[in-house]
Amino acid sequence: RQDLLAFLSGDAQYAPQSGQIVGILKQMHETMEKDLAEATAQEEAAISSYEGLMDAKHKEVEALTAAIEAKTKLIGELGVAIVNMKEDLDDTQKGLLADEKFLKELETSCSTKTA
Repeated sequence: RQDLLAFLSGDAQYAPQSGQIVGILKQMHETMEKDLAEATAQEEAAISSYEGLMDAKHKEVEALTAAIEAKTKLIGELGVAIVNMKEDLDDTQKGLLADEKFLKELETSCSTKTA
């Protein structure tokens, strides 16, 4: 009971330590705010870097898709050209056979007329 009365009366026996605790807590708070600001800045930089990378990749995909489409179109056009050339070759070979046959008939006809 005397200790309680001494405490309540404000004897010099008790020295509160709450000032040091509050100081430590304030220092911890400042350190945590600083760490949070650094982490936030790093995260924002990472997000910005990611968005830049994704924009570049989207542009790359668009460019490559356009290149694929152009090459696919070219392949189709070349396929049609090849088919046309094969048909022209076939027609030319048939024409050559007809011309050779006509030449033989002409040579035969000319040889009988001169004889």
